[in-house]
Amino acid sequence: MQKSMQKYLVLVKLNPTKTESFFNKFSSMASTPIEGVNIYGSYNVFGNWDIAIWFEADSNDNAIHFVGEKIRSIEGVLDTHTMPATTIKEYM
Repeated sequence: MQKSMQKYLVLVKLNPTKTESFFNKFSSMASTPIEGVNIYGSYNVFGNWDIAIWFEADSNDNAIHFVGEKIRSIEGVLDTHTMPATTIKEYM
């Protein structure tokens, strides 16, 4: 039986002078960057944050590991804010 996956949203704030460096590194990342984590969307956003990344993880530990070691370690990342998300209704 496959373990259910929790959805997460991580908001990323970038150093404006390192944006290209971040995009190059993140774009080359596999959609399954570590075991138990799947990235399924990334978006440019406006306001206090620059990037929104939707991913799912089979445990909070794997979510923390992904954000801490795969996202925060990319040159140009100034801050992250990660939130677990619960589906209310899917429209697609």
